[in-house]
Amino acid sequence: LCVFPAYAQVSTNGTKTWLDRENNIKILFRTTPEQPTIGTPSVLRFTVQNLQTGKPVTNLLASVVIVGGTEAPIPFPNISAVDGDFSIDVIFINEGSYQVITKITSQTHDVASLASFAVTVPAPDLSMQSALNFSDRNYIIWVALLIASAAGVALFLILKNKNKNTMRKD
Repeated sequence: LCVFPAYAQVSTNGTKTWLDRENNIKILFRTTPEQPTIGTPSVLRFTVQNLQTGKPVTNLLASVVIVGGTEAPIPFPNISAVDGDFSIDVIFINEGSYQVITKITSQTHDVASLASFAVTVPAPDLSMQSALNFSDRNYIIWVALLIASAAGVALFLILKNKNKNTMRKD
């Protein structure tokens, strides 16, 4: 068994970097939005570059597997990365920590690398959600209160107008 060093880093703009010195490549990873949330579409973006020059490594074939949370592993096989960039669209349905594992292979088979990136999907903020979203029951209560208020105002105006007309006749 031979182990070669690979290093992961996180930059300040949310981009994570995986360095593979053995294969002379750098894999950049970022999510859009930067913090994925439950039930919201997210894009996982990968960029493969030459470690020394920073130029794209072209004509790649990639596979991605997402593991973690409570779901079974989610595979995305045979992704073409002609210009060194590729992305996948996902929707996380549960909170938790996920590992996004990608395998990169060049079509000429002179580059083959594995990289792993952590993605955390936080639990939803229920206090904000309940303040912003009406449940069906609350919606019915609010509509009933609105109708009752409108009826009260209308009745007040009718009675006030009726009193004015009665006073004018006297």
